[in-house]
Amino acid sequence: MQKANDLFLKGLPFLFTILGGLFLLLTIFFWDDWSLPIVPGLFAESVSVPISFVQLGVELIPIEMGNSLVFQNFESLPPIIFPWATLGYAVIFWILFTMGLTLISNLNKMYFIAGSAAIIFLLTFSGITGLNIGGISSNYSLIILLLGTLIPIILIRFYFTNWPLLIQYLAIAIPASLTLYFLIQYSEVMQPEVLIAESLALPATAITIAFLFHIGHAFMSGTSVFLINLNKGLGLKISWHITIIFILYFLLLIFSLLKNMGEINLPFPTVPPVLLMLISGILGYFVMKLKIGQVDQPYDHSVIGKSFYWIGFAITVWTWSKAEFTGNQPLSELFNNVFLYSQIALSLLFFAYLFTNFSSILNKGTALDQVLFKPQFFAYFHMRIGAIMTIVILTIYGEGVIGVQLSTAATNISADYYYQTARPLEASILYENSWMQYRKNDKAKNAAAHLNYVLNQPSIGLSHLIESFDNAPNVPNILLLTSKLHKSDKIFDALFYLEKGLGYFPDNPYLTNNLALLYSKLNRHVDALETINPVSAENSVSLANEVALKTKHGFLDGGKIDSDNNLILQINQLAAENRRGDFAPFILDTENIPEQFVLNSSLLRNQWSNQVVTDYDKDLQLLDTLIAQEQPSREELHYRETRVLRSLQEDYINETLKYLNGLAFSYSNSAGYFHALSANILTAQLDFEKAAIDLVEATDKGFENFKPYHLAILYFGEKPLEAIDIQMRFGVDFPKWMVWGEDGKLQENDQTRFYFQIANLHRQMPAKFLAGPDLISDPKLKADLAYYILIHKAHWLSDTEITLMKETILALPDSQWTTDSLDQLVNALKNPNVAPELGEKIKKILKPNLPKERNAYFTPLVLMAVNEEKDEVKKYELLQDASQFNKDPKLWILFVKQSRKIGLDNYGTNALIEMQNWLSISEIEKLQLENF
Repeated sequence: MQKANDLFLKGLPFLFTILGGLFLLLTIFFWDDWSLPIVPGLFAESVSVPISFVQLGVELIPIEMGNSLVFQNFESLPPIIFPWATLGYAVIFWILFTMGLTLISNLNKMYFIAGSAAIIFLLTFSGITGLNIGGISSNYSLIILLLGTLIPIILIRFYFTNWPLLIQYLAIAIPASLTLYFLIQYSEVMQPEVLIAESLALPATAITIAFLFHIGHAFMSGTSVFLINLNKGLGLKISWHITIIFILYFLLLIFSLLKNMGEINLPFPTVPPVLLMLISGILGYFVMKLKIGQVDQPYDHSVIGKSFYWIGFAITVWTWSKAEFTGNQPLSELFNNVFLYSQIALSLLFFAYLFTNFSSILNKGTALDQVLFKPQFFAYFHMRIGAIMTIVILTIYGEGVIGVQLSTAATNISADYYYQTARPLEASILYENSWMQYRKNDKAKNAAAHLNYVLNQPSIGLSHLIESFDNAPNVPNILLLTSKLHKSDKIFDALFYLEKGLGYFPDNPYLTNNLALLYSKLNRHVDALETINPVSAENSVSLANEVALKTKHGFLDGGKIDSDNNLILQINQLAAENRRGDFAPFILDTENIPEQFVLNSSLLRNQWSNQVVTDYDKDLQLLDTLIAQEQPSREELHYRETRVLRSLQEDYINETLKYLNGLAFSYSNSAGYFHALSANILTAQLDFEKAAIDLVEATDKGFENFKPYHLAILYFGEKPLEAIDIQMRFGVDFPKWMVWGEDGKLQENDQTRFYFQIANLHRQMPAKFLAGPDLISDPKLKADLAYYILIHKAHWLSDTEITLMKETILALPDSQWTTDSLDQLVNALKNPNVAPELGEKIKKILKPNLPKERNAYFTPLVLMAVNEEKDEVKKYELLQDASQFNKDPKLWILFVKQSRKIGLDNYGTNALIEMQNWLSISEIEKLQLENF
């Protein structure tokens, strides 16, 4: 049983000490200020990138769509609450506290009385009266808890001292815990368990302070004992070693105190007090064991003293951890100051005590450690008095800051309770009072500001943040202040505080990142890049922002960056590659996309602007799912635009143009953009007539970003007056190759003749389009026109005419075509079964694995699809759909024929009448004779 007692009394507190020490170290070195979370918020900006180009003579016409640049702006969020940590801490403290009650019941008479008084004192500050049992702040709950704890202790002390300590613990802990449990259950306050869990930190603080005083000279006494033991039988002059250690340790403590008080900026780092505390706590245990053997103790068994020590140590590390973890900065500072005050005072006095009483035998190698604490009543007792006087002097020097810190820590604990129970008004008042008491209190001011915004008091919240900046600036509050100013359109005020904030916190990555983004918004792109570049190498968020900034402002250096496992950086790199017109060295997964809108929409848009490797139907199904979900109109529009991109990339021209027309109708504010995009797509298909109509619509809907080639499209699309109107309204010049003579007519040249031919190619009969190349002398333009005739009009051409077109193309000195590749192209346009044998170049142009009817302007493929179709109605539908876009005469006459074949004569007749708009009666009659 004795073994079980020892294991319980020493082992459990020791285990709690180890766990608490590790948690404290993790909190100090890894948790940092995460109780005040700073997270990168996402927002996206659009940059135009070329999806494809069409070269029409000297004009390179881009088909552009927006890509997303994802920026991350650091934001300060409200302080995090950790109910599990609060309740877990309270359970650990209560276990250790009830173990201490058991030990007190085994103390000698006078010490038992003093221990009982200490219990009453600690429970008085436990916040138990806050349960309001019997009335607001009534003492009934305190009296009941005292009865539930003291009565078992008294009974055991006077009647059951022979019980094993483990049984004593159960007899004390069970009634005390049940009493506390029933008080919590009976209380009507909001979440009473949280109130008690938070309030128990106050008696724990008192125990922690007592323990810190207890280990005040543990470092010096522990190292002295260690040196004395090493010197046994040797007779070395260890007094010098002890003196050197004392001087170094004393200076370390002084420097740490000055740094903690902010009195001096040291050119070298100091050891955090918490590390010194852990070292002193470990050394203190061995010193305590030595004392037990030399000095009479108020208990009969040494295990009680050792258990007392480990309980105090465990409560200390857990309470210090809670202060750091929950951001109770005044409590952390209180522990720092108490520890440093006690270490300075007691180490100094112990050094004086050691040399005053034992200097004559210190270097003789005797067993001095066995009598080190013997002169208790006189020398050792007076050393304690001197230490207390020194602590008082240090407290006066520190302007009594520990009293303010203790009061402020208590206020913070109350505020944390109200904050956790969702009572923002009470919490904000307490946090504000806490900060007014003690300014080194970042969480209090940050929480007060956030809560005032929650309470819809933005002016008060802003005043809190400005007050914090003026008196005690910190990074979370500067971020919150500048964010609120930015959202209020006070851009230059936000810029001022960010620039000044960097003066307080040089090279801070959060402030630097946000300042660079603000510079970019003000179009100070050079300042933006110069600001963000120094921190981007070590900060993944800033690196992604730097790539986005370079892309946005046109600094496309083309440098390759390792972007593995950084999705936002990869998205921005895709935008950069797309703007340069290059393929990215990676492909993002477009099937398992993030849920967040900015990320998934940007990923899809940028990846599909670069490379498409996924199935078209599955991609459309994904987009339709995203479009169908409930969301703001702006987000739905973004997905719909991406759907346009996806169909365009796969050359589903019919569907793309129809969808764009629907978007222009549904989203009137963006209709100008959609009509302009449609015009460029139509131009790439050589349909100048419809492209010109779309450009006129774009003008009416507010589109203003006209280029010279737009005027050429309008002119050759039979809208010359509109082209002149746009030239005058927007100050856009016609292309240089469009020159007007003195008679006001356009002067002919190869370029104008080329444009006239391609603008009318689709609706011309063979007699006209075959004569086109002979009208042009420029080999490049002649070859281009022959190529367009070949791919758009192959269904008209005889073998001789095809050979002529091929020869014209190959006549170009630097032609990219060969005889074999042209033969493959012609075979693909004539024979539906040659797809497997096609080269990559031909596959890229025709994409034979996709439906042939997807692009109405590839007339040979459309007619091939019609011939392959067995169902007469579906044939009619294919022809009817293609004729909505393409005015090829053979396409239309076959539509007339098919409509009559299935009994829809009216549609055929109407089509014949409409054909008279671009064909002569004789041409129509010839078509009928050849095809009916």
